[in-house]
Amino acid sequence: MGATSLIADFIVNTSANQFDEEVIEKGKEALLDWIGVTLAGLGEETSKIILDYVKMEDSSKQASIIGTDIRTSAANAALAMGTISHAVDFDDVLWPMRGHPSVTLFPAILSLGEFMGTGSIECLEAFVTGFEVEAVIGAATADPHYKKGWHTTNTIGTLGAAAASARILRLSHEKTRNALGIAASTLCGLRSNFGTMTKPLHAGIAARNGVFSALLANSNFTANPDILETNMGFAEVFCGNSHSINEINKPGNQWSLVSPGRVNKMHASCNATHSPVDCILDLGKENNISFSEIEEIECFVNPEVPTILIYDVPQKGLEGKFCLKYCLAVAAIDGVAGLDQFSDERVKRDDVINLMNKITIYPNYITPESRRSAKVIVKTRDRIYQKSVLFSRGSFGNPVEYKDIYNKFSMCSAQVFDEKRIKQIAAAVDNLPVLKNIEGLIRLCCPVD
Repeated sequence: MGATSLIADFIVNTSANQFDEEVIEKGKEALLDWIGVTLAGLGEETSKIILDYVKMEDSSKQASIIGTDIRTSAANAALAMGTISHAVDFDDVLWPMRGHPSVTLFPAILSLGEFMGTGSIECLEAFVTGFEVEAVIGAATADPHYKKGWHTTNTIGTLGAAAASARILRLSHEKTRNALGIAASTLCGLRSNFGTMTKPLHAGIAARNGVFSALLANSNFTANPDILETNMGFAEVFCGNSHSINEINKPGNQWSLVSPGRVNKMHASCNATHSPVDCILDLGKENNISFSEIEEIECFVNPEVPTILIYDVPQKGLEGKFCLKYCLAVAAIDGVAGLDQFSDERVKRDDVINLMNKITIYPNYITPESRRSAKVIVKTRDRIYQKSVLFSRGSFGNPVEYKDIYNKFSMCSAQVFDEKRIKQIAAAVDNLPVLKNIEGLIRLCCPVD
């Protein structure tokens, strides 16, 4: 059985009855986190532009965009929510995928689920299914095509969104393979657009194209049924050969949502900055270091990191998320790398620019256990401080508790809603398996009519 057929079998046959309590709890945590970062993203200029575009199209009122009173087509709602939820780069990461899973999956699932009147447990079922598809395709193909410059949040994320959408629509095996085939011809996303509005757009496009592909397949639109492994198909074109996809693990043998699980981001910047930022924050707290005392900072990271963090001197807040020197400097000064640290105004302030000039990055820190390990040395007039982090806080090697996820959700959601509504949303997510349909949760996440 080829890879496309194997994955289609998994999509068609996955049922929430197969999930244990841990899978369900991890799915609920992912949804809560996604709602929070989506609401936080609404204030970004990126989000305002994409919402204006959706309103301009004046399409049918099939689905809602959470945090707003806008209703549009299911595909455009997915486009908008995918873009908005990735706008502040505070959303989760899936390492086998080398990308961001929830921002491609939940926008598609909620948009199509509202349009189709889908039950909440079926939406959770679709999320676990799409997450697993992104994990197994990612494990087989992410490294080679990420290194070529493709943004896997879009490439693999589109396939995951198509898988989740196919599950919502209950497509047959044949139609599911067609959905994957259609989706594979919509892939895009170039890493050179990191630090611009187009990076979060990659997530929105993935979510939209997943919905679009599944809806076309449902109407008997055809595609190559072996698109992942075929000659001139996904693996050969994006990775340079089709051999890797033939080594794909059987989905669902071990739920990827549990292991390795999601990386819950604790800083509002690219995940490649997180271990160094953890180091600088820990050193500051443990030793009560004042940034005014710092004479030099040395930061040691994996050689791959500078290929991801492509800005040396950021001019905009978005660029700051992909500048390691900036993230280290602002974290040292402010004691946090949250939403407020990545404004256009903050990146231009003299205090952070002066400290950036005292930072040297050494991309030669290799540890076999983790590609995201880091070591930071802080030198003051009187002392030298040193800290190493193998796994950033929130990752599978250094997990956070539910209270940390809730606190982040609450902080992000406070950009839009009051405390009472925030608690209502969290309670609805906690009761997700018994909710009749997903629309009740969506209504809570939108302003009162």
